[in-house]
Amino acid sequence: MTNAKPTGFQTRFLLVIAAILIIFSGITAFIFYHHEMDNLQGNAYEKTDLIMKTIEAHRDYIQDVLRPTMYRELGEERFILEAMSSSYISRMIMERFNQKAPAFVYRRVATNAKNPEYEANPLEIEMIERFRANPQMEEWHGIIVMKTERYFMRFQPVVFKSRCLNCHGNPDDAPQAINALYGKTRGYFYKPDEIAGVIGVGMPIDLDIEKIKKFIIALFVGVIPSIVIVYLAISAFFNRYIASNLRNILSFFRTNIKDDKGRSIFENSQKIDEIDELTATAKAIAEHLRHKQNMLENYAGEVLQSKNLLQSVFDGITDPVVLVGRKGQIKVVNAAFLRRYKLPMEQVLDQKPTELQKSDCCPLAMCNDVLENFPDHPISREIQMETGEIFLIYFYPIQLFGQKPESMVCYVKDITERKRLELKIQHTEKIASIGQLAAGIAHEINNPLGVILCHIDLIKGDTNLSPEIQADLAIIEKHAGTCRTIIADLLKFAHQHTSAKEPHSINDILEDVVFMVGSQFRKQQIDIELHLDQAIPDLIVDIDKMKQVILNMLINSAQAISEKGKITLSTRYDADNHKTQIIVEDNGPGIPSGLLEKIFDPFFTTKPAGKGTGLGLSISYGIIMDHDGEITAQSPSGKPTRFIITLPTPRGNQ
Repeated sequence: MTNAKPTGFQTRFLLVIAAILIIFSGITAFIFYHHEMDNLQGNAYEKTDLIMKTIEAHRDYIQDVLRPTMYRELGEERFILEAMSSSYISRMIMERFNQKAPAFVYRRVATNAKNPEYEANPLEIEMIERFRANPQMEEWHGIIVMKTERYFMRFQPVVFKSRCLNCHGNPDDAPQAINALYGKTRGYFYKPDEIAGVIGVGMPIDLDIEKIKKFIIALFVGVIPSIVIVYLAISAFFNRYIASNLRNILSFFRTNIKDDKGRSIFENSQKIDEIDELTATAKAIAEHLRHKQNMLENYAGEVLQSKNLLQSVFDGITDPVVLVGRKGQIKVVNAAFLRRYKLPMEQVLDQKPTELQKSDCCPLAMCNDVLENFPDHPISREIQMETGEIFLIYFYPIQLFGQKPESMVCYVKDITERKRLELKIQHTEKIASIGQLAAGIAHEINNPLGVILCHIDLIKGDTNLSPEIQADLAIIEKHAGTCRTIIADLLKFAHQHTSAKEPHSINDILEDVVFMVGSQFRKQQIDIELHLDQAIPDLIVDIDKMKQVILNMLINSAQAISEKGKITLSTRYDADNHKTQIIVEDNGPGIPSGLLEKIFDPFFTTKPAGKGTGLGLSISYGIIMDHDGEITAQSPSGKPTRFIITLPTPRGNQ
């Protein structure tokens, strides 16, 4: 026995649409009904409001005009009920009004009313109690049933004012006509602002409600043909654009998609409807996608692991490494690059080196031509920054399968210290070789020079010499003395004596040298400014040799200034690196950039002939090297010349 195939999706869909249309029509009728009921109550409210305001106007006229006039004309003891009682007159007016318009109801009632005919009924008592419980409540309105008929009713509280107590306060004070008519037991002993009763105005609405119901029924019946038309249109549209396409899709899925057990969808299609069949197909597709997604996630995990491994290798390189794209934008940087330039990764990626915040100190920013032209083979470039740092940059283009390189690795190597060390080694070797040569020359020349000077002394002792010969001998002796001075400097340069080093204040040494040359410099109108760091501990130095170095620096600066200038002598202590710096700065014309590298070479001088031997800075250089220090010179264009002496600070003295 085979199972019958369930109801098709199209049938169920159309049944649901039919139910939705019927429910929609019912909701629409319900909304229209309530809308009409709201309009009915609004109209009834306006009509009853007009009656209430009319009665209230009559009552105000009686109390404010008619009654005071009657008292004035007839005296305070006279009270004519038909002309002076606002409650009585209001009722009489409404009785006559009801004769003209019997549809309206008017009631002014109270509890313990003077006239028992106007005693409040249970509904009115309920309203009186409600107003008393809510003094701020000014009225109530709504639909109520009275004697099987529905009315729209409005109720307002009757509040006695002080002027009302003449007839409703103490019975002894009330007009005799009222006591004679109603007695002294009912309707008295009220207080100001007390709620004594209610005014009720209403109108029947049964006929109007029946009209509304008939209208809604007619509306609902009239909409049914429209519902049928909409239903048929939806059915035709669904069959044409949805059901047929759905069948085409299912026919494709039935032959090409299998479930998780390997069975084709067509095998199960006889037992399920189209949507269930489509759901089964979607599950099979989802399972296939999930399997593929798991494979992709595994691949992504492997790729991410490889990327992290590559990044860790990248970050393990202590020098900055940058991967740039074809347009020169940064794609990857290592941790060393971020640390050096103090930049977060998000401010670096997809930026060009010239666009970085620290581009003024990044050497890649000076290689814009390489990044734009993108070479197809490895190249290197040496860059010197304005700060004096020197970088060697290697550019390695990445080529895949012979195509144009789309990326390039830039390896930035700071070779500043290496260059300085190479220059220092070259300079030391030069000084050593020149020193050996100078020592040999000095010894060879010194002996004949001594013989020359000795014979000059002997000849000068001859009294028979002519003045011309004596003048010639003086010239010979002067130049021989100059040669002896040069030879003495050569010997000092060639044979550095062992330094007698001891702890001493470097600031005191500077002050002694400045005191020594102060008077001479003042004659040349050269000012010396001292800026000494008092936190510098004592250094292990040869006091005399250190004074010689400072004296050489000051003399060189004074000769560069010539006259009317300033020399600044300052010290600075770097506790973190255990270094002390001595800075000598002048405002002279400076040293040409091409000569700056030669100033420490022996016999090199920019002074005129006869003004110097070119050994002063070389000797100073040797003394500082003997103290394990360093001496450098800076003379940027347009700025003062500066010599910086760096000396080690003993850790035990801090």
